[in-house]
Amino acid sequence: MIDIYLKQVAEGDTVMNKKHFDGLFNSSSEKRYKSFLNTSADSGEVWLLSAPDGYATFENGNNGIFILVWPNREFCEYFKQEDETPEAVEIHDFLKRAEKLENNIRFMVFPNDKDGYVVSREKIMFDIQNGLDEVE
Repeated sequence: MIDIYLKQVAEGDTVMNKKHFDGLFNSSSEKRYKSFLNTSADSGEVWLLSAPDGYATFENGNNGIFILVWPNREFCEYFKQEDETPEAVEIHDFLKRAEKLENNIRFMVFPNDKDGYVVSREKIMFDIQNGLDEVE
């Protein structure tokens, strides 16, 4: 499935090679979170899936709502559903939007087929800002 996916992503953007994709995709959720923070700070973007009714979310059945975010288009594309479109959000705009969210909203960062790093709105904002302070 990943081979087919990588061919679909070749739309003029720099395509991540399969070894890099597989390595990050199969790493621990903590490592993926750190990669998300570093990549997002460097690129100045956070990737989300835009859906007709807002952004793609995951609900765990316990009233938990998680907004899904990725560091790269390639990973975001992998998870998109038919009615969703990958969308890059400028990182400062992302921080402003996150600040306005309700406190019970959490983020599932860089999910793969097994898990994602779940983080509060406050923590993701703090960690992203720390990363930006290092590169700006």
